[in-house]
Amino acid sequence: MSSKDNYWKLIKTVLPQHTDHAGVMWHGSYLGFLEEVRIDALDKVGCSYSELSKKGFEIPVISMQIKYKISFFHGEKILLNSQFKLENKIRITCKTLFLKSNGDIGAEAIIGLVLVKKIDDSIKLVRELPAQMKNILLMLEKGPKV
Repeated sequence: MSSKDNYWKLIKTVLPQHTDHAGVMWHGSYLGFLEEVRIDALDKVGCSYSELSKKGFEIPVISMQIKYKISFFHGEKILLNSQFKLENKIRITCKTLFLKSNGDIGAEAIIGLVLVKKIDDSIKLVRELPAQMKNILLMLEKGPKV
């Protein structure tokens, strides 16, 4: 994950439901923001997650690492900068920085994802990406059009 030009950006506001009793953003709230940034980026490349799911595909999280560095507080704006990388032909890595308004990194997350297909009553790992799905993942990796 290299150039800052290929960041997918999403701005969020820390709301009361995202915080603990002291007004500090609760650690579990980061997960919802991470999912939202992934769904938003998919939408921006023309692939809604709901349409993907109707076709029998899902993109589950298989690993997650979050490093919390500086707290966020109720009312604060957070800029989420995310980059995607297709690895090993089947694994997708999404790295997201949670940035404060002054540019400081409040948290950093690395999420591992895979593509799976629902077949009858089972879920199978997609080991050979269909061309359309590979193109979508490569567009995510390339980043937004500037």
